[in-house]
Amino acid sequence: MGTRVLDGVGLGEAEERAYRALLRHPHLRAREIAETLGVTAAAARRAADGLVVSGLATVDDATPPQYAPVDPRIGIPILVRARQAELERATAAIDTYAAEYMERMLRSEPQQLVEVLDGPSIISERLDALLRTAEHEVIAFEEPPYVTDVPRSESETEEVLLARGVRIRAVYGASVLEVPERVDAIRRLSGLGEEARVAAHVPLKMMLIDRRVAVVPLTAREESTRTTAVLVRQSRLCDALVELFEVSWELASPVFGDDEAVGDLSGLDSELLRLLSAGLKDETVARHLGLSERTVRRHVAELIERLGASSRFQAGAQAAKRGWV
Repeated sequence: MGTRVLDGVGLGEAEERAYRALLRHPHLRAREIAETLGVTAAAARRAADGLVVSGLATVDDATPPQYAPVDPRIGIPILVRARQAELERATAAIDTYAAEYMERMLRSEPQQLVEVLDGPSIISERLDALLRTAEHEVIAFEEPPYVTDVPRSESETEEVLLARGVRIRAVYGASVLEVPERVDAIRRLSGLGEEARVAAHVPLKMMLIDRRVAVVPLTAREESTRTTAVLVRQSRLCDALVELFEVSWELASPVFGDDEAVGDLSGLDSELLRLLSAGLKDETVARHLGLSERTVRRHVAELIERLGASSRFQAGAQAAKRGWV
């Protein structure tokens, strides 16, 4: 009987067997197809007529009629494209049906839209599982404290996602730059394609997958470990988190700048201006650039003088006007 391959385009077993029989022996009558397949004449006629409807066979006006196969290089691609179009229509309907489902959930079971996750191990396991389902994009706010020095499992999962072509964007709080192991991890992930920006502060910790589900730790910044988080499923709250991220993303600066000079600016001064424009303190900038605070302050003073400014704020405005940041 052979292996079935055409069920994916809607052909039943009897139809596929009948088509193969026609490819081997064109111009068969229903009785001859029945003898070849070992089925009744009525079953053979139904299978042959199904092939005609599918566009894989033709039938003449003779009595009894004869069936002939359509070239598979023509007939099968047409079926494949038709099935792809059906799948695309079904895919396009997902958001509509999901919205209806969420509306019903909001009315009848609102507690199902938010799930509390207790304990670092549960949070990490759930987050890792969610990340592995990502298809398009992961966005995140991140800052210390961490459950471990470097969230290795998340980092490894992100490497897999980047290799799959999933876009990853993250806004890091400036305090992340004070964790050398995390800076190394960000540098490695940036080399693999992560888009990383830094801001003086992030509004909250968060990771959001495909704009449909978010994990938000509830532990306050001053606490040493993250023990409780909420999982927020697709809803207006999820949409609001996306909007918050996009605003923060526009205001943040790249974590790692270009080493090349910009205009009349050296690579170091360009990097320095970029970090300062993100709101980072001299101490954090110095640690990130591997300089002393005294050196950073001296460079800042020189930049203010070169820009003809009287303050850091005015210097930032002048640098932006010149396209330096």
